[in-house]
Amino acid sequence: MKAKSLLGALLAVGLGLVAMSHSADVLAAGGKPKKEAAAPPQGEPPMTKRAIGLPLKGVAFGQSPKQVAEAIDNLLNEDYRPLYKEVQPGVKMKALDAQLAEDKDQFRRSRIDFGKLPTGVDSTPLRGEYTYQNKEALYQMNRKGGVTSFFFIQERLWKIIVEYKLTDSSALGKNFQDAGVKLTTIYGAPGRVIPADAKHFATEIDWKDGNIHLRAIQRSDTALGIAFEDNSTLVSLASLRSFKPVEDSGIDPAVAAAMRGPSPELGPPPKVDPKAKAKPKK
Repeated sequence: MKAKSLLGALLAVGLGLVAMSHSADVLAAGGKPKKEAAAPPQGEPPMTKRAIGLPLKGVAFGQSPKQVAEAIDNLLNEDYRPLYKEVQPGVKMKALDAQLAEDKDQFRRSRIDFGKLPTGVDSTPLRGEYTYQNKEALYQMNRKGGVTSFFFIQERLWKIIVEYKLTDSSALGKNFQDAGVKLTTIYGAPGRVIPADAKHFATEIDWKDGNIHLRAIQRSDTALGIAFEDNSTLVSLASLRSFKPVEDSGIDPAVAAAMRGPSPELGPPPKVDPKAKAKPKK
């Protein structure tokens, strides 16, 4: 998906929303158009017309892993409620109890700490969403066929990424462009398109409101991740990530030395004439 065609689709929807809003403003003001709001500053994600909500009931930014686990327990209890209605006390109910307990424990066991040693997450699409040696951790939940990732810094939740599959029947459309247009309609403003580059591993579209920064991340033509980030944490992220890794050029030191060329030879020290008189010290 090319960023230019995606941007064009989002702008087309955005212009339609502006036109509808403008007409409503004219009627509300008795025929006099209202002053249009200023465009968001360049380089900043646009503000949404409606609030961005977190995707899971009971989960909030700033919670500890224990608090998030308790909220997930409640969600799983609701998921299993219809299943319990279909079984009678006995072997099948005990098996259901065991499966529910396993699902709850899966979240708690999923913790990955980003300490001094590299992790397998580095080879997944989540690379770049965390740093090492800054008290960051990741938990994951498998629920209803999808994966949700929870990112903690200093034991406080600050980011959630939900993975979505895009099909003909999915609420966000059948491809990434459809999803961008759908989100533009939901939030009332075209998002900022960020093409994939050395810093961004995938094309993204983002928005923000007063509390949350939302990023739609292209995983493929038929899959995307939606990231919800806490604005207050983003503002102080540089200070929270106080450990800065040393930049590695990837060049072997021996190769780098060869590329620099030979060092100038100093040669033997100059000969001293024993007959020469030493210069008096000033």
